[in-house]
Amino acid sequence: MVSLLRRNRDFSIFLVTQGISNLGDSVSAVAVPLLVLQLTRSPAMAAAVALLETVPRLVLQLPAGALVDRWDRRRALLAADVGRGVVTLLVPAAALLHGPVLLVLFAVAVPLSALSSLFGAGFGAITPSLVGREHVQQAYALVEGGESLAWVAGPAVAGVLVGTVGGANALAIDGASFLVSAFGLALIRTPHGERVRVPASLVHDMREGLRFLVQTADLRRTQLSWSLYGAIGYGVVIGLVFVGSRGGSAGPALASLAVAAYAAGSLLGTALAGWRRPASPSRAVAAGLAVLAAGALLVATGEVFAVPAGGLLFGFGEGYFLVVFLALRAEATPDDLMGRVSSAGSLLSQVAAGIAVAWMGLALQWLGGSGTFALVTAFAAALAVWMAVARPLPAAPR
Repeated sequence: MVSLLRRNRDFSIFLVTQGISNLGDSVSAVAVPLLVLQLTRSPAMAAAVALLETVPRLVLQLPAGALVDRWDRRRALLAADVGRGVVTLLVPAAALLHGPVLLVLFAVAVPLSALSSLFGAGFGAITPSLVGREHVQQAYALVEGGESLAWVAGPAVAGVLVGTVGGANALAIDGASFLVSAFGLALIRTPHGERVRVPASLVHDMREGLRFLVQTADLRRTQLSWSLYGAIGYGVVIGLVFVGSRGGSAGPALASLAVAAYAAGSLLGTALAGWRRPASPSRAVAAGLAVLAAGALLVATGEVFAVPAGGLLFGFGEGYFLVVFLALRAEATPDDLMGRVSSAGSLLSQVAAGIAVAWMGLALQWLGGSGTFALVTAFAAALAVWMAVARPLPAAPR
């Protein structure tokens, strides 16, 4: 993986600046629910902010994928990041002006989600073209590992910022990080193959991407497996913040540590996935999900040392699964369909995220942290058994 960074300047710049952007995202992911919990004492309200971001992605994900397959992907990503930076900075601006911070949080959720849909579609498509298909698993391991590394530091930064300058002002880090990402994208160059033909119909493009995903058996099963996991695990950060902060009644220290441990586990999982390709992806992922289930069980105890330890194990299983999924999807998809297939897959993942965030918020409200993570344990264990028995993932090409 190190040799890939040495010989590929554009990918190295992309990796570093996206890592900075991910640091901002990790600060935001902890600061926003902490801020909402402090303002409202309601985990359902914290989940509502996350859920509101999901709705535009459901509507815009497919059109975004079709557009980035006909546009210059680098420029689309750059424009999306500039927009996200400006919109995010409205929250600390509201705090500075003593405005209605909670109202602004809800107001910016939709435009942020729309811009993130465009960015996500382009991001999923541009990575393979920067490194070539033969290095795609290593590239995804580095990209996702960089994100995990940012999440190791981000929660601690978020905890310090929330405790000193407040949650709203902490989001200035996220806004600035989007602008750094845009600067990095301005510096890199993508292959000429990134500029593709402009078809007559956007609807035709969207159907073509969906058709390819549905009709390609290995790709369809791979996406289904990840989406099933998403319906279980996508709400884990909200859950860790809730358990670690005792529902908003305690300080941010344990919540930040738990999310940082989750990110550290994800870093280890992505590194392992990038280091060695499993002969049987399904069995390897099943083992990772079993580790994840054990982590959820530790979090369910609510003990001070068990919560971050559980977050570590949870992140390991998720990070490993993610890199295997991304590599298998990229290898099964031609470049001119990458944006559309990535967006179609993201649409399914957004549905899963909506389900995960909704049931996590309600479960936390009704069952508390222990009951909620006991449910996560049972769901993850059941999925691990299914992966081991059904073996839905194809063997990676060698």
